[in-house]
This record gives sequence, structure tokens and C-alpha cells, in this order.
Amino acid sequence: MDTTLTGWRPLLRRQWPIAGALGFMLLVEFSTAAGGTRSDVLGLAWLADAIIALIAVVAPRRPVESALLASMTMIGLTAGLRYTHVNHWDAVAGMGPVETAAGMALIATVVRQASPNKATTAVAGIVFAGILAGVIRPGGNLFDNLASVAIPGMLLLLSIGTGVYFRARDGDRRRVVTAAVSSAQQDERLALARELHDVVAHHVTGIVVQAQAAQVVAEQDPLAAQRVLPYIERAGVDALTAMRSLVSSLRDTHAVGEVGASDAATTDPVADIRKVVDDAAAAGLPVYLTLDLPRTLSVELARSVLRVVQESLTNTQKHAVGLTAVRVAVSTADEMVHVRVTDDGKGSSAAPAGGSGGYGLVGMRERVELLGGRFSAGPRLSGGWEVHAWLPVREATR
Repeated sequence: MDTTLTGWRPLLRRQWPIAGALGFMLLVEFSTAAGGTRSDVLGLAWLADAIIALIAVVAPRRPVESALLASMTMIGLTAGLRYTHVNHWDAVAGMGPVETAAGMALIATVVRQASPNKATTAVAGIVFAGILAGVIRPGGNLFDNLASVAIPGMLLLLSIGTGVYFRARDGDRRRVVTAAVSSAQQDERLALARELHDVVAHHVTGIVVQAQAAQVVAEQDPLAAQRVLPYIERAGVDALTAMRSLVSSLRDTHAVGEVGASDAATTDPVADIRKVVDDAAAAGLPVYLTLDLPRTLSVELARSVLRVVQESLTNTQKHAVGLTAVRVAVSTADEMVHVRVTDDGKGSSAAPAGGSGGYGLVGMRERVELLGGRFSAGPRLSGGWEVHAWLPVREATR
């Protein structure tokens, strides 16, 4: 059943053409029948047609029940007309135009919305009521000639075909909506995963690395733990701030698709990159920064540049040993922001701090490619590791 039609306003917006057509036909029928004999019977017949028309208008709310109720109303009208020997529509034998149009609308609705088994039952009820009207009402001639059978049959097929067409169209629309929702949910999950990995894991990795280093040198230098405590505290505060920002973004219904958009760490890309590099230097990395970047980058581009630098330094902390220099270069040329992070360390055979999920490079590549850029990462011929990213300024600021 189409759940979008559970309210009256959506129902009337969809059904007003049917309501208008049936209402006009009822007015024509009433004006035609008003001067006939047995006005009491004709008035009751017109009332029955009005009830059938009303049922057809509201049928999308409960299509099967509406079809069966309309069928019983038609059968009751047939019995009354047979008993009184009055034909309420002199020009037509059997079902009148209002009943025929309402029956067609009901068949189309029930085929569109109900399950095949229930739709078959409901359609059979309407067809039975129509056959009964064509056979036993005054002037009935349903099986007198081929035309009297062919026209109702064509109208029946037209109704069923209309219902099948709209059912298929509704199915296509549901599949498109479902695919769009699934895609949006997947994008949200990936965005959240990237933010958690690049922001929170960056700070936590620094805490773990510093704690491990302090443990190693604790016997030779008892004051080593005290010296790293300020860094650990600062990294913990930064991690909590990043988590609160992510939670705020997720709870804000206006920030859907912009996970991390409320993160204030992208308002000044130059200052943000310097802070990340200074934090890495405070953690013990021999890092050198070359920065030539405008302060007017879009939020998306600034965030992506910052996260590439941040994740590259995090990977260096986790994986590289024997470092003498880590060089970070961020510059703008030819409508492109170029990010390059290189180190001269050696890969460690031991497991990195906290393990490795293998999502760092994947996340960086996704960020860059989402903005139409290019990304590469791998070992250097002269030793060490390098990360390259090119992000288009023009595409990102549109």
C-alpha cells in the first residue's frame, strides 16, 4: 500500500481529477433522472452512485476493502432496481456511467497497490457486480450481442493495464529512492569513517607513540614521562574536541552529507597546517614545513589538504624508524594545490602503535578524488616514503 496516501491532503492532491470527473457525472445523472418516474427510487439510486464514487476517490487508503465495499453497493443497487423495475439511467442498460467510471478507477487502484492475490479477489468482486448488473437490471442485455460484451471487456482491460503501468512506475520510483538513500547512507558512513580515522586516530596515535617512547627510556631518564605528559594531555584534549565536533555534526539534521563541517579546524588552512606540523614536531618528529597557500580556500578543499598532511604525519609516526627528516610541502600553482610529504625513514618490521587498519591511504585517496584531484603514495627510490596529492582549486570552490 502506498503509505504516502495515509493523510487526506496527499490523497486529495492525487485524486482530485477522479473526484472532479465523478462529481460532474453525478450532477449530469441527477439532472437527467430528476424528471423521471419513481423519483424516490431514482434518488436512492443516485445516492448509491454517489457512495460508489466517494469510495473510488478514497480507495488508495484501503484499496481492497474499498473495492469489495463498492462491489456490494453495486450488487445492492442492482437488487433494488430489479425489485422496483426502474432503470436509473435510461440510455444505458446495466451499470451506469458513474458506476462504470468508479469501477474502472477502483480496478486500477487495487491492481496498482494491492498484492496480486488480493487484487485478483477485489477485481473479481467488481467484475461479478458488473456482470450481475448487466444481466438482471431492467433492460439488461450484457450477453445479447458481441458489442455488449466487447465494450465492458475493453474497459476492464484498460483498467487493469492502467493499474499495472502505475504499479511498475511506482516500483521503479521506489528502487530509485532506495538506491539514492543507500548511496547517501554509504557516503555518510565513509565520511564519518574518514573523519574518525584522520582526526581522532591521529591524536590517539600520538598519545600511544609518546607513551611507548617514554616507557622505553624511563630506566635511563626517569623524567622522560613527565616531559611527554603535556603533549599527551594536549593530544587528548584535541581528540575530545574532534569527537565533540563529529557528534555535533551527526546530531545536526542540517549537516547531513557534511560530516565534520562544523569542525572549526578548516577556517584558516595556513594556521591549521602549521598547528598539525608543530604538534608532530612536539611529538618528536624531525619535520620541516614549506607552505605557500592562500587563506581563501573553500572549506572542503582546506579540510582535505589538512587531513592529507595530518594522516601522512600519523603514518610516519606509526611506521617509519630511523628518521632524520620529514618534509611537508604545500603550494598552489596552475589552479592546483600540491601536497607533498616525504620522509627518509625505514619501514618497521614490528606492528605499529595500536595496529594498522589499512584505511589511511584509502581515506586520503577518497578525499582527494572526491574533489576531482589525483593521489599517489609509495616508497621512494632513495629510501623512505612519499605522499603526493594534487587538488583542483577551481573545482573545489564552485
